[in-house]
Amino acid sequence: MNSWQRWIQAPQTHSARKALFQIHLWLGIGLGLYVLLISVSGSALLLRSPFYTWFEPKTVEPTAATPLTGEALTARMEEVYAGYELGFTIEGYEPTSATYIVLGKDGSFFPHYFNQYTGEDIGVANPWPIKTVEWLANFHDDLLLDRTGRSINGYGGLLFVVMSLSGLIIWWQGRVRWHEGLVIKRHSNRKFMWQLHSFIGFWSLLLMLAWGVSGFQLGFPQFMNAVIDWFDSDLNDFERPNSLLQFFRSVHFASFGESVLAQWSWILASLLPSVMFISGTVLWWRRVIVGRRAGKQQTS
Repeated sequence: MNSWQRWIQAPQTHSARKALFQIHLWLGIGLGLYVLLISVSGSALLLRSPFYTWFEPKTVEPTAATPLTGEALTARMEEVYAGYELGFTIEGYEPTSATYIVLGKDGSFFPHYFNQYTGEDIGVANPWPIKTVEWLANFHDDLLLDRTGRSINGYGGLLFVVMSLSGLIIWWQGRVRWHEGLVIKRHSNRKFMWQLHSFIGFWSLLLMLAWGVSGFQLGFPQFMNAVIDWFDSDLNDFERPNSLLQFFRSVHFASFGESVLAQWSWILASLLPSVMFISGTVLWWRRVIVGRRAGKQQTS
């Protein structure tokens, strides 16, 4: 049996696959926590808009009372916010819109919403759930390290692509069992975690590549522009051979679909790398850690 036949029939015995498995394994171990944090914080980016809808107290219930406006509104807010400086104010532009007010004290500023019907404060404009999701979004963009963090994310995206492609090659189980990684079966010789890891890895490969490639592009735009220039036969026209990169960026930023179903589908999809990390960690633990312990017990 030559090398190609071995790969087709029994890839687990092929030296190249064993090497790729080690690359995939150690990339997963080395990048695992990073992938988990980027995956979760990426979901925060998609949750930013819903969080503002859910937690920002910017709406009021109109009552029979005449809403406060102008000087009457200012006088009432001076009473409610005694000890604070009244700053930038936006009166509600619709009957259900609360009044926005920025309060100042000791050099710090606090945006609030005010109910012009009842003359009461109704809460800060950026409560802790919104602050949390904004912090996670900033972490996703540049790891809170500005340009350095953006570059780190670029390298992370490249390694993520290598890990995804090596996983695809490892996914091949041979001509007889190749279909085992396509579905999850209740009655199977494979453990559930193995099936889950293979299933998600195969069907989400395009998403993984899109996130990795576009992440690298965001980290190193000059390099990617140089690559595109190399493929561009005419630098003087307005056409660029970057349609695939644009598609990957659209996937990265979840630009397809505006319905609630589409938004939540993207949010759930952005958590797939987290599931891959968790399932991969369980497989590694069972194979390596538990296997070593069992081997030591047998020899003792």
